[in-house]
Amino acid sequence: MDGEKQDGIKRAIKNGFLHIFSANFINKVVQFGILFVIVRIIDKKTYGSFSYAQNILNMFLLLQGIGAVPAILQYCSSAKDEKEQLSYFKYGIKIGLMANFVISIAVLVFTMFFDLPVKGSTEILMAFFIFPIFSIVYDEIQIFLRATIKNKEFSILTTTNSILYLLGTVSLGILFKVKGIVIARYLAYLFTIIMGIYMIKKYLFKLKDIEYPKASKRKEFLKFSITSSATNAISQILMLIDTFLVGLIIKDEMVVAAYKTATLIPINLTFIPASIVIFVYPYFAKNQDNKKWIREKYNKMQKYLFIFNSIISLILIVFAPLIIKIVFGSEYLDAVTPFRILSFGYLIAGTFRIPGGNILFSIKKVKVNFYNAIVSGIANIILDIVLILKYGSNGAAIATVLIFALSSLISNAYLYKYLKE
Repeated sequence: MDGEKQDGIKRAIKNGFLHIFSANFINKVVQFGILFVIVRIIDKKTYGSFSYAQNILNMFLLLQGIGAVPAILQYCSSAKDEKEQLSYFKYGIKIGLMANFVISIAVLVFTMFFDLPVKGSTEILMAFFIFPIFSIVYDEIQIFLRATIKNKEFSILTTTNSILYLLGTVSLGILFKVKGIVIARYLAYLFTIIMGIYMIKKYLFKLKDIEYPKASKRKEFLKFSITSSATNAISQILMLIDTFLVGLIIKDEMVVAAYKTATLIPINLTFIPASIVIFVYPYFAKNQDNKKWIREKYNKMQKYLFIFNSIISLILIVFAPLIIKIVFGSEYLDAVTPFRILSFGYLIAGTFRIPGGNILFSIKKVKVNFYNAIVSGIANIILDIVLILKYGSNGAAIATVLIFALSSLISNAYLYKYLKE
């Protein structure tokens, strides 16, 4: 058995798992570095406005490319040859760009006619209105590298983007405050898009001679992408609606800043299970009809994730005050309680919700995820409103953890039942 485990680890390393994990690890470390810099460059009120604007932008980006990115991953991963891969990639680029152009216009129109409840956030959101175009191009290049199992290139691109954003935030943020931070984000994406284009240039040259998939295949691709988009949108609302409602109901930049701070480490640490899922996704997609293989691999993955995530969650809960003080400063110590609640939520999300939902996607059970997302999304809004009114930002954290548990129960119950048939 030990020999089998060692062989599995060696195969994972050989096939590029370390590239993916190290890229995501560096990415998150750098993101924490960015947060460390931002909360020291701008005051707490301004950070509340900035984080609220970012939250609203991410809500617009819930419909990112109407699901073209996960569809490219699914169909390029399972394509029988390079020509088929490029055909789906070309079609995905078209759909993604069209969708995000509409999103950019929507952000601009929204900021022109509506004021956000948190003071100063509307102007910051307006500055980001072109960002969806940058975002979809970057994401589609990234996901094509993953689908073609170019893990080294994927890791270089991801790491470079994060480091450039950090360097830009430090230099431009000190000089121009919030405006500098916005410019830094644009520049980081611009440079990495150019780098990504260079990485896949041999494929891009071939695209002009590649036709779009046949009508029936386009229909199937769109069905998958739209369903994925709707599912991801509703699922990601779990991460965004709480901050939105805290700002809408409480209308205090200081409370928003503290709650947003509480979410950052527990939510961002989900990169650990996400890295594993990103690595294994193409393999599960290729073996989507082999239930025995999927069941064995999924059980093994979940067992080790539970052990590892339990340790991480315990550390976060016990050392919460120290972590908050070191990373964000003493003025954010009011974030300790929601931080601890969400740290327990990390264990549930990282062990059950993220793996279960992604494996269902890989075997094309998108409707299950869609219905799960609808149930969870409705429950999330109701619980958020009720618990925020009663317990403030702590209520938002409790609601998020309860929804993680509900979503995990639905996805894993279906998956285990399906794999036993």
